[in-house]
Amino acid sequence: MLCESILHVLVEEGVLSKAKAIEAIQTVAELLREVAEVGPPDVANHVASQFVKAIADSFAVKDYP
Repeated sequence: MLCESILHVLVEEGVLSKAKAIEAIQTVAELLREVAEVGPPDVANHVASQFVKAIADSFAVKDYP
């Protein structure tokens, strides 16, 4: 939640564009998918993936100036 909040603040303050924030989130999601493909099924990875999806969804619906 802290990372998501920081990303939102950075975008709101104009330090980071919404597109760059979404790109960073997508990079993390891709990394989690790669880790899942290599290793055995992992509950922690599944939970992390769900958190990243929730963060991505929150950026997708948020309208920044």
